[in-house]
Amino acid sequence: MVDAVVGVLLDKLLALLVREGQQLLEFDSQFDKLKDELGYMQGYIKEADRMRRKEGRDILKLVLRDLRELVYDAEDVVADCYIEFMEQHDGYLLNIASCCSPRLLKFRLKIARRLKKIIQRVEVVQDRMKSYLSVAPSTITSKEKESTTLLSYPILFEEADIVGLEDDASKVEKWILQSQEPSTVIGIVGMAGIGKTTLARKICNKNSIKNAFKQMIFVTISQHCDFEDLLKRMLIKMNVDEKSLRKKEVEDLLEKLKEELGEEKYLVVLDDVWGNERSWWDSLKSALPRNLGCCVIVTSRIENVARTMGAIEKHIHRPKILSDDDSWSLFSKTAFAWNCSKCPNSDVAGLGKEIVARCNGLPLAIRVVGGMMLGKGESVSEWKRVLEDLKEALVEEKTSELVMSSLELSYEELPTYLKPCFLCFSMLPEDYPIKVHDIVCWWIGEGFVSGTNARTAFEIGREYAVELCNRYLLLGECDIFDRIFDELSIHDLVRDMAIKIARDVNFTSLNEKGRPELRAQSRRLGIYDDEPIKNIESTGAKKSKIESKLRTLWGLNIEKEVLLNKNLELCRLKRLRVLNASFLWNQEQITVKNWLYGITSLLNLVDLGLHNCKVEKLPDSIGNLLNLRSLTLNHCGNLKMLPPTITKLGKLIAFRVFYCQSLTCMPEGIERLSKLERLVWFPYANSSQRISSFIGQLKNLGQLKVLQVELKNQNNLQELKLNVLSELKLLHYMEISFFNYDFEGGVSVSNLNHLPLQCLEELTLTFYPGESTPVWLNPTSLPNLKFLCIDKGDHLTYMSPQFWEGNWKIEALYLKDLYGLEEEWIMFLKAMPSLRMVRVCRCERLKSFPLHQTQHDAIWRKYDDNTAGVGGH
Repeated sequence: MVDAVVGVLLDKLLALLVREGQQLLEFDSQFDKLKDELGYMQGYIKEADRMRRKEGRDILKLVLRDLRELVYDAEDVVADCYIEFMEQHDGYLLNIASCCSPRLLKFRLKIARRLKKIIQRVEVVQDRMKSYLSVAPSTITSKEKESTTLLSYPILFEEADIVGLEDDASKVEKWILQSQEPSTVIGIVGMAGIGKTTLARKICNKNSIKNAFKQMIFVTISQHCDFEDLLKRMLIKMNVDEKSLRKKEVEDLLEKLKEELGEEKYLVVLDDVWGNERSWWDSLKSALPRNLGCCVIVTSRIENVARTMGAIEKHIHRPKILSDDDSWSLFSKTAFAWNCSKCPNSDVAGLGKEIVARCNGLPLAIRVVGGMMLGKGESVSEWKRVLEDLKEALVEEKTSELVMSSLELSYEELPTYLKPCFLCFSMLPEDYPIKVHDIVCWWIGEGFVSGTNARTAFEIGREYAVELCNRYLLLGECDIFDRIFDELSIHDLVRDMAIKIARDVNFTSLNEKGRPELRAQSRRLGIYDDEPIKNIESTGAKKSKIESKLRTLWGLNIEKEVLLNKNLELCRLKRLRVLNASFLWNQEQITVKNWLYGITSLLNLVDLGLHNCKVEKLPDSIGNLLNLRSLTLNHCGNLKMLPPTITKLGKLIAFRVFYCQSLTCMPEGIERLSKLERLVWFPYANSSQRISSFIGQLKNLGQLKVLQVELKNQNNLQELKLNVLSELKLLHYMEISFFNYDFEGGVSVSNLNHLPLQCLEELTLTFYPGESTPVWLNPTSLPNLKFLCIDKGDHLTYMSPQFWEGNWKIEALYLKDLYGLEEEWIMFLKAMPSLRMVRVCRCERLKSFPLHQTQHDAIWRKYDDNTAGVGGH
């Protein structure tokens, strides 16, 4: 973590020096000296990493703590310079050599003193480090001697494909299929890391199970069960519209669940129940119809939980640890993925089997250690080094503590650039799924991810997410095409490890129980679900420290008490770089509005996300946030207009609007956001107002790569094609929503066949109102389309004749909720020779699809040997 912070600071210092033309007067020599000293100390940090398990590690830990704090303080100096210059010059950075106001002179003197003290502290830390490192290292750049990255590896394998569970899965499958009782409860119980969740997912993915049940619902409970949220998640899994559930009470949700299940045969999986079942199980059970053959699977570390919920002895399964052969097979699948899961030589095999033996047959430990070894290749010296570290880490460990020790070692083996990215998950609630886009924006805001000439920051951030999943430190939920991760979560044991490390390195504010706590030294703070914020009863210096320290505030379900906390007033948080705030719906509009007006002070803000924000207008001062690169507005139902100052945000690369139904138009001048790469405009407004002006402005956004837009009528669609799409040369993903579309007898645009979108690779149409697909949806107009999704089309009956003219390059196809579609399955196979995967969900009239019950989420795949298969998702 420390070297990542140093790297971020050095980048900022260099950028500041370049921007000011090295005309920082007395600052220039101090900045140069600080830059040189910290660059030299990067070498010491590398040495400290290599010595983390050697004698003197406790002293080195203290030294690195001091270094971390002075690096943070130096970064604050840079932030202060930026804020002062922006405030002095009305948002423009000028050459300060020509500015001699008394205030600026006083500020310069103060900065000079702070820099001098920081440099003195650097020298003290250097002396201490030299005392514990035998050889002074040379300067090492941030890219030298890093562990081999895993960016080039694909997503390794699905949880359900894990080895050693075939017999267990068959056993539980038999219980489920043979049960003729109403609502049989089956328990899967065992220690953490034994594979309970993996087994449950493997069972649910069996074809026999998928075909036996009309409804399948898999939800995670966790230690702190919010029953209302649980019910909503269950209904959303059943494809009930999320918007319709927002204001329903628990009683209404229970009634809705009972109604949706009806007389159908269902399977419900309640994963990771922690002993809080008495507070909600009886209520939930009352909404589960007692239909014959229905089943509830409960996974828990506590066997008595499953018994309390109704599992009898003959329906309780206790997974065993893996055998030596299965352990080695699982390890090989991960560690040798670069070599088709085959060990490259006997030397590595001997070391590898010794490593696996120390995991004691626990699947989670084996997978994590395997992911750690994936980047080691066939370097015998590296394998020996890790084995020695494992011997030390796992010596005399209890089995219950073994997984945690292997996790900590896996963290230590992470490349520097991934460590701070991973620690961000210590701030999120247990079992909280986060969209990859949101976490990447967070990383960009913190400076953990930045773009290059060849790749954007978003592309690099997504690769970081894949790499953390390949190391099994994160769990990834793939997108609809099983292609890339769309959502990330973290195993509760891995989260415990992340919290422990985050506390040790002061990454975020957590108390001894791992719960959020506001302190004077807080750099990052996560707030969620009724978490009380500890007020700091102090004055003067300590309050100013809070102002200077906090740089990330991530709040979920923020309550009034938080907004009224003086220590969290936005005007105090001038160093804030990331602000993601989700408010409770019962918040008073005036309270939220007053809190948000402090946004004027956040000149360093890079990532801003507002969810459930009950205001009619955002403050005009949002235009002062000239560093802002990502802006998300989600479920802000009262929002009627966006301030025109948004068009001043020249660094914005991602702008997303979801579920803001009162918002009917975008401000004029959106074309000024010339760096936009990702634009989402899904307000789902009830108004049929034309958005012609907005569409016309899009053609000037030449950097746009992702466009998701809601259209209201036929003219909008034609304007989008004629005025915009031919100009967007980099566009590779587009989603068009026809929600509340003014349907007038069809959705087809003539004379568009000769406007091919050469670079478009992925297209999604949602709420499609036509009886046939538009004529422009054909291989000629979309010559490089690889992924096509048509989701929700009540009127769609057939594909247009143009759809079948020529050969598509489509590799994956998703057809969902197209109840009237009557096409022949064989037609798709003929028109799409490159097709590798098809998902079909609730397309009951699709003819001859290999799986009989197409109302399920069925998946067809074509394998490399030209064979095909059908399975469940």
